[in-house]
Amino acid sequence: MAAFSKIYYFFISIIMSICLMLDIPMKAIGPPVDLTGYEMVWNDEFEGTALDTAKWRGHNEVLGGGPSQIYEDGFYSGRCIEVKDGNLILSIKRFDGSEEGYPEGWYFASIDSYPGFNGTYGYYEIRAKMAKAVAGNCAFFLQNGATMDETQPASKGAEIDIMESMRYGVEHQGSVENNIHYYDAGGHQRLHARWVVVGDDIYDEFHTYGVKWTKEGYTFYVDGKECRNTDFGLSHAPEYIVLENFMRDFKTQSIVGDSADFVVDYVRVYQQK
Repeated sequence: MAAFSKIYYFFISIIMSICLMLDIPMKAIGPPVDLTGYEMVWNDEFEGTALDTAKWRGHNEVLGGGPSQIYEDGFYSGRCIEVKDGNLILSIKRFDGSEEGYPEGWYFASIDSYPGFNGTYGYYEIRAKMAKAVAGNCAFFLQNGATMDETQPASKGAEIDIMESMRYGVEHQGSVENNIHYYDAGGHQRLHARWVVVGDDIYDEFHTYGVKWTKEGYTFYVDGKECRNTDFGLSHAPEYIVLENFMRDFKTQSIVGDSADFVVDYVRVYQQK
């Protein structure tokens, strides 16, 4: 059986490499994640009734304060963050401007784990449902928390996008993207991205998304199965966790209902013992 598995995953790796080279979206069909020798070192199961501020802070915003404007009519706001029924809910909402201090526009949510958790290497996993937002983007990623200078990924970190969901209502709906990017010495973005087909139920059902980050590279997983590995932009610097749900294109935006929710069941981090 062990020999069969090795042959099976050898051919799977060839198929995955071809799809990656041709930029063809594919399902996660690789080997299951192996956490032998790993232990959970940090997590949030969102069991309370409010965000645990010992673990999270507002990313691009002040929790509990007024909105933080990022675009002409786009704002981050702590009012788009909620914890209930064992889940974290990060929302996209449209405010009509009738409330003092909250101009008309789109409102988003973004949190990060810096400085409470800022680690190097390990397996990072989220279990979540994606938001029903055209031109929206649910994201779970790692980022360097010291200088934010990503021109040297090995020593200063890279942005490691474990999962981004930005295809609702458009081509490749039901897919997520994982990618690594940083800026070179000339200020040009270096990007290595991959689309993974999960299924249209990602907006109504929970799935898991993870990355195993080692000294050798990154291996990405969906529902516990490998979807690709790479050593592009390999970081050896501490990185913190970011969760975000925002509207990235105001020309085509729309949401289903009054709120487009990124619903997170848990975030877990494992490192080698």
